[in-house]
Amino acid sequence: MKNRSNWWAALLSVGLMIAIGLPVLSSKKHTGSEATAADPEPSRERVQRQAMRASTWRFVYCLEAGTAGEELISLLHQIAAAQPMGKRIEVVDCQGLPVDTLGGGPLTMFGNRLPDRPEDFVLKPSRDGWEFDGRLAIGRDDILFLPAYRNPWGSQPTVAGFYLSGDLPGLVAALRHEYETEWTRMFWTSWAYELHQADGDRVYGSYDVSSWEFDETEEVRMESPDVPVYQQDGLVVYSYDGTVTTEELERSVAGIRTVRSLLDSLTGTPMDWYPEVRLYPSLERIGLRQGSMAPVQYDAGAGLLHLVPCFLNDTSILRSFAIWRPFVEQLAEDTLTGSRLDYVIATLQNNVDTEAFPVFRNATVAAQRVLATGVLRGSADFAVEDGSSFIQEASARITTMGAYLSTPEAVKKEIAFYAKAPPKATAFGRHHQADDKLGKVEKRTMPGRPLAGMTFAHQGYRVHNGYGGEKIKPSIDSLVNLHVNALAIVPYTFMRNPTTPAPLPIPERAGSENDWATICSIREAKRRGMFVLLKPQIWIGGGHWPGDVNFATEAEWDSFFEHYTYWIMHYALLAEQEQVGALCLGTELVQTTLKHPDRWRELIRKVRMVYGGQLTYAANWGEEFEGFTFWDALDAIGLNSYYPLSEKEDPTDGELLAGAQRWMQMAAGVSRKADRPLWLTETGFRSTDRAWQNPHADAGERLANDRAQERCFDALLTAAAETPELRGIFIWKWPSFLGKQDQRNPGTGFTPGGKPAALTLGKYYQNWVE
Repeated sequence: MKNRSNWWAALLSVGLMIAIGLPVLSSKKHTGSEATAADPEPSRERVQRQAMRASTWRFVYCLEAGTAGEELISLLHQIAAAQPMGKRIEVVDCQGLPVDTLGGGPLTMFGNRLPDRPEDFVLKPSRDGWEFDGRLAIGRDDILFLPAYRNPWGSQPTVAGFYLSGDLPGLVAALRHEYETEWTRMFWTSWAYELHQADGDRVYGSYDVSSWEFDETEEVRMESPDVPVYQQDGLVVYSYDGTVTTEELERSVAGIRTVRSLLDSLTGTPMDWYPEVRLYPSLERIGLRQGSMAPVQYDAGAGLLHLVPCFLNDTSILRSFAIWRPFVEQLAEDTLTGSRLDYVIATLQNNVDTEAFPVFRNATVAAQRVLATGVLRGSADFAVEDGSSFIQEASARITTMGAYLSTPEAVKKEIAFYAKAPPKATAFGRHHQADDKLGKVEKRTMPGRPLAGMTFAHQGYRVHNGYGGEKIKPSIDSLVNLHVNALAIVPYTFMRNPTTPAPLPIPERAGSENDWATICSIREAKRRGMFVLLKPQIWIGGGHWPGDVNFATEAEWDSFFEHYTYWIMHYALLAEQEQVGALCLGTELVQTTLKHPDRWRELIRKVRMVYGGQLTYAANWGEEFEGFTFWDALDAIGLNSYYPLSEKEDPTDGELLAGAQRWMQMAAGVSRKADRPLWLTETGFRSTDRAWQNPHADAGERLANDRAQERCFDALLTAAAETPELRGIFIWKWPSFLGKQDQRNPGTGFTPGGKPAALTLGKYYQNWVE
């Protein structure tokens, strides 16, 4: 979709604003200096964005007399030296600092006390600590994060952040845990406030959409357990943030015990140790707690194994490297780390009795198929930042094939080998390369029903409202009411420059379109009987769109396709694991498909080695779609259609229909020629004036107009009904959570939800699928 980059840049900006609690309307009130009618208070959005852009910042530490704050002060200087977001940070002591100087620019305050402040400030001292927002009690040893609030000391509105606790070592530890891998996140955090209570409970809160006030309805509370739900023979299990079912508890305990018993049988020495196990009821909850949504996580330092049992079956528990990791670390006495630890785990799993546990044989076969594609690079796979966990696991399994450990002594030697060997000594193929004549995975059939689809948009960045949050359930349920039977799920990667090839990162952070959040949406759609189209896409920086991806030299093209193949292979493996109905191999990469169709054919050949569902490509309307040359290598023709329906200011319904019929008939001709079904992998209209003229364009100055959107949908669907070649439609777009939406341009978005167009679409889909 041409000019998509501008639209997505706006969306990302709004998403980040939402993520840090920025409003999109002017504020209702503020704390601090009162604005006058002649000089109205600027919106919170504006104040916070200006602060984020500031090149200088102050870190102010404020400590009670006699407090040992050296560790905190040292950490602040460390952050300042790193210059997050390119900011020059001055670290100063509030002691003796005139209060009237605190309002001169953005600052962040750290410590266990505050200077004098206005009486109406959101934080007030209490007998036992603090009172926040007139309702939340904060104990002396609790920790409060309030990263981007209205500066209470400023005559002109600016931002002040607050990181406060009476437990300064705990505050330092919390700051390191939350931000040390990326200090920049201190300036665009996901929540308006976070309260980390000393008893382990958490409270996360958001701003009201249009003010400096907080929205109690968006507050998320998490509770820590007092007693274990299971305790026997050294295995202690706690259930966090709600209950897990008896079946989930029993499955988790049985799986953990089985893993330990398998290791006992291999080493010949029974182990008497278990990590403490913490269970969570959902990916959302483990993501909010841990910053990662992986359903199995091991914290070696604390000896904690975190699990989401509702996401794990017997097979996934047994083969999980993360569940084996604590026990193997114990065996190796902490001499193994990183990829070498994974190599040992893979070796041990390769030596389990596969007749009794076929899951391990199946894992090896899957790894051999990955090998046959040529994407494996041995230990180099583990060096890829934000790389593929699927490819890394396959690499470990293949690297260690042939290491048959017939005795406990051989097991100990293998562990000792990997404990001492540098990464190059464990390069790919140490033992032998696998048979690459395994053939492709079994091909699944094309669905017989029409795909009445919607694109499911990840529009929440606070974990609970994105792909892996619990709010996706009512959102997907609402689509069932519109007779939607297919869902396109779109995880994004990022490419900084369209003319410079670089690795394509796979998101990992909780709140992003990470693998487990993506899988969560896939599973929820499938539970409702929906066909799933997995549609990974590239977001391009600098106001570009995927059609700008282009390179000057063959070496650059080689590099791009190497990175791209690695990235899309990751999603092919994810799609096969989840038995996803279809995989879209690319979206609107115009120059790549028109200039290098043979490279795409090779990529398709490789993907078919590991993925058995339907393959398509989402070609951009116009030049790419009409010049595409390798539909015969795919299973379905994918068209991202934003063809104008009319250039007129006020066309008749008949003229809009004629416009839809023209491009639909053209696309049907491509379908007949290639003998492939036609899917509209993306299409839609904004609810704005003149929505038919440039359907892909930003709303700009156009006003909201639900009727214009409805008329466009009516024309599109009438033309669709006349096109038997059309077997799939995926409307752009439906949000991952229902509720408050973008207020920057209220009512002008693409979603038909809550608008007359939804009724038009629902009626058509009902007739089409029946």
